[in-house]
Amino acid sequence: MLSPGDPAPDFGLQGTAYGDVGAYRLSAATNRAPAVVAFVPSDDPDSRSLLTEFAQTDWASISDAVAVFGVLAAGIDDCRSLAASLSLPYPLLADTHGVAAQFGVRIQDGHGQRAVFVVDQRCRVRAATLVDDADGTASALDTVLRGLAEL
Repeated sequence: MLSPGDPAPDFGLQGTAYGDVGAYRLSAATNRAPAVVAFVPSDDPDSRSLLTEFAQTDWASISDAVAVFGVLAAGIDDCRSLAASLSLPYPLLADTHGVAAQFGVRIQDGHGQRAVFVVDQRCRVRAATLVDDADGTASALDTVLRGLAEL
């Protein structure tokens, strides 16, 4: 898994936000603001909890600007369905190109690791954490908040 200081692989993925489908590029987002990238392997209760926790976070109170992306190991139709069911206020991207593997996150057949990265405006990883089911989402959010505070 990538560590703080590592360059974040740029990606361009199809995603959905507010019911619309579009293309999203990490480098374009980080040109304007740091980014939080949450990888989830499937539409399961733990992935839903992580995505919901990030949806309920008041990002504007944390940073002047921050881009948030969820990345699901699924196709765009599954992303659209999950994003709608959770009313996500940020894009949910379809990882059909193995971007999770480029970040060092193991995902196979919809099973694997949930991981969160904070990427700065130079497209470098500032914080990274695996989301352990036993710890829930609190440790992931704490890591993200610390990473954003250090920018």
